[in-house]
Amino acid sequence: MHAYRLVAPSQLRWEQVPVPEARIGEALLRVIACGLCGTDLHLKARGHYYWRDQPLTLGHEIVAEVVRLPLEYGGELQVGDCVVVDPQVVCGACAYCRRGRLNLCDRLEHLGLSVDGGFAEYLVAPVRNLYKVPDGVPRESLWRYALVEPVATCVAGMRLAHPQPDETVAVVGLGFFGQVYAQLARLWSAHRVLGLELHPARREVARQIGAATPLAPDEWQANPTEAHVVIDAAGSPDAAEWCLRLACKAGRIVVFGYRPEPVQVNWYQILVKELTVIGSRSSNHAWEYALRLVHENRLALDPLIAVYAFDEIEQAFADAETQRVFKPILCWHASQG
Repeated sequence: MHAYRLVAPSQLRWEQVPVPEARIGEALLRVIACGLCGTDLHLKARGHYYWRDQPLTLGHEIVAEVVRLPLEYGGELQVGDCVVVDPQVVCGACAYCRRGRLNLCDRLEHLGLSVDGGFAEYLVAPVRNLYKVPDGVPRESLWRYALVEPVATCVAGMRLAHPQPDETVAVVGLGFFGQVYAQLARLWSAHRVLGLELHPARREVARQIGAATPLAPDEWQANPTEAHVVIDAAGSPDAAEWCLRLACKAGRIVVFGYRPEPVQVNWYQILVKELTVIGSRSSNHAWEYALRLVHENRLALDPLIAVYAFDEIEQAFADAETQRVFKPILCWHASQG
């Protein structure tokens, strides 16, 4: 089968590799579509802690068709069903798994980050990681469900932030994830949602979507407004400092954006404001709700999507790296609807 593989830092290429063999508890899946995430860009530059210096098939935002189920499987899934794939492969036995903190598993593997993922024709995944796409979705629209994984990561972070109806939420960075966070804050009935973003084009998209009041940094400085919940959706060198400035006393900061280099912050501000700083890693217990949000079109995602055929993956990477698009989605089928 064809797979798009990271073979060395900054070196990605198509390779012919064997169709993977499913082990006990795993299903064989035919990939329908896979989103391209900022984490894939970090991996390309060898800026992510998961990679083990071995050739790796990237891609973790996956919607696929079930080709083969485990012989011992007795659940409701059937061959031919379409599913979204939780890429977190957990042991189920460590202290964190037993407490329901699956994303913190001591033996966590991650499809597309540490083991082969979805930029391929086929992949294998534990059957417990599969969530069935509702019946009746047209084949040409299935690629949209590649958005469930990134939405789930935002849902998980929003549940940690837990904004109240009388609170203000500020989102630092209005890339794909920041735009989703702003919309989720509205679904959480936040009183006010601000979006801090340097790039005018991204502020304009946020303005069109209408979930957040987009502000350039200098606009905020001219009229500072503090927030009860601040979400770092940027992962930029100065995002942490902006989060500290935006947070009100007793505020909550969610660290979501990833950056491989250490970030220096004014630690004293956490003390004097008595802030709570919360890390949000991947997704946890967010899949059913995220799947419903995508299926019911409750988020304005169309302005954030660019669809590519898989043979256009190099262009998709280039467009993501230059920020010409928010979220590329790679599709195997010719009709992309």
